[in-house]
Parts: sequence; structure tokens; C-alpha cells
Amino acid sequence: MQDFGEYLRAYRAYVSSDLWRKALVGALVWLAGMLAPLWVKAFVLLPNWLAIPWMIGWALLGYIFAPYGMWKHQRTQTR
Repeated sequence: MQDFGEYLRAYRAYVSSDLWRKALVGALVWLAGMLAPLWVKAFVLLPNWLAIPWMIGWALLGYIFAPYGMWKHQRTQTR
């Protein structure tokens, strides 16, 4: 749990730097992509076998690229 707190502090530092707007846009794009199957289901009959893997895949992409963004930001600060 201590590591998670450290991660949140690092993420808050990342967002509070000059990149807060980019971080906010990234979070909103991720949320829109996560909820896209629900919005599509409101208008078109979308099978669950398509919506569930989409949401799982989108969440996995978030877990992959969020640490990459933090690493990239830290790397530019050290140079």
C-alpha cells in the first residue's frame, strides 16, 4: 500500500507540472474509450462478446501507457 501512495504522489507531481492539460485530456480520452461500448449500445444492438473485450483491452492499454507517460516526463526532467 505504501508503493501505491508513492505512485499517487508521483502521478500528482506529474499532473501538477506544465503537463496538467495533457494529463486531463489523456484521462478524458481514456474514459471516453472505456465507455464507448455503452454509448454505442444506446443506439445500436451491440453484443456483449464485443463490448466486454473492448473494455478490458482499453483498460489494459491504460495500465501500459500511464506509467510510460510518467517515465517519459521524468526522463525529460533528468536531461
